[in-house]
Amino acid sequence: MAILDAPAISPLDEVLITAQLGRRPSRAPDFAAESEALVGLMKALQEASASKTNILQRLAEAALELCRAHSAGVSIEDEDKGRRVFRWHGAAGRWAGLLRDAAPRTASLCSLALDRKAPLLMAHPERYFDYPNTDMPPLAETLLVPFAVDGATVGTVWVVAHDGSRRFDREDLRVLTSLSDFAAMAFQVLLRTKRLQHALSQERGGSELLQAISAGLIRENDVNALYQQILDAATSIMHSDFASVQMLEEENLRLLAWRGFHPDSGRFWQQVCHDSAASCGKVLHTGERYVIVDTEESEALAGTADLAEYRRSGIRAVQSTPLRSRSGELIGVISTHWRVPYEPTTGELRLFDVLARLTADLMDRSKVEQALREDARRKNEFLAVLSHELRNPLAPLTTGLELLRRPENEPGLIESIHSMMDRQVSHLTRLVNDLLDLSRISRGTIELQRAPLGVRVVIEAAVELARPLIDQRRHHLIVEHDGGALTVNGDLARLTQVVANVLGNAAKYTDAEGTIRLRAGPEGGLAVIRVRDSGLGIPTAQLEEVFEMFTQVREHRVRSGGGGLGIGLALSRRLIELHGGSIEATSNGLGHGSEFIIRLPIASATDNLDGKVHAAAGMPVVARKLLIVEDNVDTADTLRTALESLGHIVRVARDGAEGLRLFAQFAPEVVLLDIGLPGMNGYEAARRMRQLADGGDVSLVALTGWGQKSDRARAADAGFDAHLTKPATLDSLTSVLSALYPWVPR
Repeated sequence: MAILDAPAISPLDEVLITAQLGRRPSRAPDFAAESEALVGLMKALQEASASKTNILQRLAEAALELCRAHSAGVSIEDEDKGRRVFRWHGAAGRWAGLLRDAAPRTASLCSLALDRKAPLLMAHPERYFDYPNTDMPPLAETLLVPFAVDGATVGTVWVVAHDGSRRFDREDLRVLTSLSDFAAMAFQVLLRTKRLQHALSQERGGSELLQAISAGLIRENDVNALYQQILDAATSIMHSDFASVQMLEEENLRLLAWRGFHPDSGRFWQQVCHDSAASCGKVLHTGERYVIVDTEESEALAGTADLAEYRRSGIRAVQSTPLRSRSGELIGVISTHWRVPYEPTTGELRLFDVLARLTADLMDRSKVEQALREDARRKNEFLAVLSHELRNPLAPLTTGLELLRRPENEPGLIESIHSMMDRQVSHLTRLVNDLLDLSRISRGTIELQRAPLGVRVVIEAAVELARPLIDQRRHHLIVEHDGGALTVNGDLARLTQVVANVLGNAAKYTDAEGTIRLRAGPEGGLAVIRVRDSGLGIPTAQLEEVFEMFTQVREHRVRSGGGGLGIGLALSRRLIELHGGSIEATSNGLGHGSEFIIRLPIASATDNLDGKVHAAAGMPVVARKLLIVEDNVDTADTLRTALESLGHIVRVARDGAEGLRLFAQFAPEVVLLDIGLPGMNGYEAARRMRQLADGGDVSLVALTGWGQKSDRARAADAGFDAHLTKPATLDSLTSVLSALYPWVPR
């Protein structure tokens, strides 16, 4: 990129806008296109000598495409007839015709980037320099990244925007920096081509292997075969005798593939922790490349078990390079080893870093694919279980409806059918509520109604919920309270839900006439609830997995006949964590029972009740004039029948407009108003009803499927007095009516 010497029109500081890169919005990375480009470049590098391919021209074309620039190129400092110049070894886009042109160093923008040894972003450099050719397209922005070989900056990779339609950002800088690293490697290969033909043949072998690995990342499904290719490339590039690849798992390195080790050494290094004296352990500890030129001269290795293993395998030198994900996270280590003392050259390490990048991509891909497979398996299993769980209650409900249509039914049979249908509807409601709770927790919108409450109250409520299943399986339940009254600051309904879920699992996965022991008391400054059973137990390897979404122990499903969605414990853990506590499982394995331990902070003296008053059950019902505005015919008719059975006078409207008309004619005391009405929604209908009432004594109750804090706030702003979440039970409606119109004994 050349400019002529000329008097400055604008100060240089007005042309340099590099700081804007940190403030501009950055486009999303396109790693697929980048990987494909790198594969093409590696292939071109391998073929450069035989086909006379201009690898730097290919690099310029890649920069043009990846950065979506108007022009791109590679300029390298050179000497021409005794003067320093910059020669365009690559040019693409609108400036492609300037390929192989040269400009004096003093008249080139590239000189600024080389002198400063840092990337530069310039806007309208013609305001500081003149163009060498007035016929060239204008230059609105240019981003230049210098690259170095053996510690000396030798050239730049640059991209140009010729008008304001393209502005470069941090992602362009990242891509161009990556390409500049490749440019440095490519230029070094070109230098070696000129200087040492023998060295070139060795480099070509490594490049071929890298190209094969790059292509394999796209095509190859056999990950183990790719790891073997990586070991081949590592030993070839580094001229080493041994090589190994390790993956980081739970703070330790696990050996994935190795070559040349003594079998005992391979077993010894199967797991390496951060305090290991081996070079890979140093990488794990520091996160940086670690080289031991001579193991026998290393003070850090003296007297260690790792030195003994190096000797067993005949290793005298070793280097280990960290493997990092695209986000910069350490995910593994790749190492090479020599039988003699050895120090890798800068060129070898540069090429090896490309191999490390490819290895990290492979490792990342393997992890993602494994996670996706596991996620897909769990979701498929969950959908199968969900369909099963939904069919279970739907079948008896369908049968019950058919039986109720028969005119000759006895009262006792009708009562039995009603009881069965009530149980099945409750089961369906619990399934839906669990799914909604998980969704709310995932979105961070779940609400806890926390207040100081006794642990004994939670346990009694949970036992009441779990008692039918416990009695059905004839279990012996032992409840013990240690330490007297114990208070936590929690949501009674949610904590009851958690303890009942644990008790229900204990009952379900324990053979009939088993023993379940629930003990609560203070431990280590916390309120602790322990539920131990004599049931099936849990494999020790799955003690954490049982708290993951859609996870069920296979042996439990087989021996208990299935049941459940695999979300109960996942939901329980999240609810307990929202309370500032924890829940864990312990077991000695299958056939040895299990224990679930819930820990909660003990309430402090400053914790107060939330002040909410709930209507007492059993209050007499006073007949009221009620208007239901609901577009779902079945919902509206069912509510009308239920409320009329309690003595209320009820009218029904199907939409907001009809609701306003009946509101004016009927003058109701209470309006049950659906939010999701067609046409005029419930919020607008409520506002208009308030205007029609003109301060009169009417209560508006929102009836909706949305029950988050923001939904309640919006309902209150629209003039609602209360908020009920569907499906609303008759008890909840009665409680709201009692709260709105308290019964006063006379």
